[in-house]
Amino acid sequence: MPLTDLKAHYSKKELKYGPTSKGYYLMTKYYESHNHDPHHTFLYGFLCLIYDGVNTIDDLKSKMRLFFISSTRTVVIGEEDVEEFLQKAKRKKLIQINQDNIITLTDEGINLVEFSYFWNLHTSYWMKIFFSKTMVMLSTAVFLIVISLLKILTGLNLGSQGMVADGFENLTDLVKIGIIVILGLKFKKDKIASIIIILLMIFTGGTLIWSNIEALLNPIIITPTIQSYIIGIVSILGNTGLMFLKGIVGRTSGNLSLLSDSKDSELNVKLSAGVLIGLTFAIFHYSFVDSIVGIIISILVFKEGFEILYELTKKEEDFDITAIKVIADNVYDNRLTGYLLGSIRRESLTRSEIINKFNEGLTLGRQYYEGFADFFYSELGPEIAEKHLNTLLEGRLIEALDGKLVLTPKGLKTFYKAKVREFRERAYKINVGGRFKWHNLLCILFIVLFILVSIFALQINSWFASL
Repeated sequence: MPLTDLKAHYSKKELKYGPTSKGYYLMTKYYESHNHDPHHTFLYGFLCLIYDGVNTIDDLKSKMRLFFISSTRTVVIGEEDVEEFLQKAKRKKLIQINQDNIITLTDEGINLVEFSYFWNLHTSYWMKIFFSKTMVMLSTAVFLIVISLLKILTGLNLGSQGMVADGFENLTDLVKIGIIVILGLKFKKDKIASIIIILLMIFTGGTLIWSNIEALLNPIIITPTIQSYIIGIVSILGNTGLMFLKGIVGRTSGNLSLLSDSKDSELNVKLSAGVLIGLTFAIFHYSFVDSIVGIIISILVFKEGFEILYELTKKEEDFDITAIKVIADNVYDNRLTGYLLGSIRRESLTRSEIINKFNEGLTLGRQYYEGFADFFYSELGPEIAEKHLNTLLEGRLIEALDGKLVLTPKGLKTFYKAKVREFRERAYKINVGGRFKWHNLLCILFIVLFILVSIFALQINSWFASL
């Protein structure tokens, strides 16, 4: 029975609550990947193919080289990777090979594959809810109300014009949620909703320029506190999360107003970062920096806002939703770039051949990895790959030679950089025992050091003020 036929055997309740902890232990035992999830490793895909009757090494290599998965950083599967999976599976007694070199799964291998597939179905079930428009709107509203009140109250207490303005800007974003829900989702006037959001974003930039110029001409002494830094950091982290969430959901659903709102969350990240910079300089009595940084950020907002507005006001036949770029697009762009460059480097291919291979690989990925193959972007397919191929041609990473696509020196450099990142991550994932993860300690030390330096600077400031 094909692995995907198991899907019909699981009830909605089972998909919701997931497999037992005993099954989860299998993944921690055999997958050397982030959180031991099957969607982070191609070893799982290798075992799935064997489960479904691909039982010779040549056939496995042929199939594996096609795989496209958005949730892994592996550039493209090579024959040496398949040999590595083969050796690993043999060493861990997940497969057995008979005298005719026919490969089959052991009972443990079968259990691992079936559990892993169930786990992918379970996590995809919740991820689809998490990446839904309703969840985006709800989480955005709750976050905005909490962070806005904290910023306004703290800003008034400190006398920070930047933080108060940032708080009110966050509060007005609730109006944008209403616009998205009513115009964008209920009445399907997505483009009109997007234009209104970007106009509000431009208006915000204008009012911030005016308020910061006024603050520059009539300076107010700002007294930074630890609370203000904490609020600023929470704001940056929260808005960064919303920026990615709205960007991904907007891209996967084709919702233009969510993409525009993702750009607005990006604005909030910049504003919060500007406020932190202003507070830091205020410790050393350079309060005017708060206003200058605010003016610079507002000008950047103006520029980006008008660029997006220009795209939105194009005629329907000339408009391309992919022209509205959000940071979340990197999830797809980086993987597509690596996949296309890696495939072209491995063999000379025509334009149609590379697109067909990508489509086969995406279909294969969706078969076993569910939503993690396309990261819940159902529109990902040949048309998107065509546009990305055009971008690589325009960027001179690839070129046509005798009807075949080949890498340019620039393309080779990009490919090798991607491979370096891939090998570094794969080396890190391999647990040889007794290895301490130093980068985790460094991150903790950096955060502690940042807090201590901030406290020390505030104490110094208080000491000077008392003299």
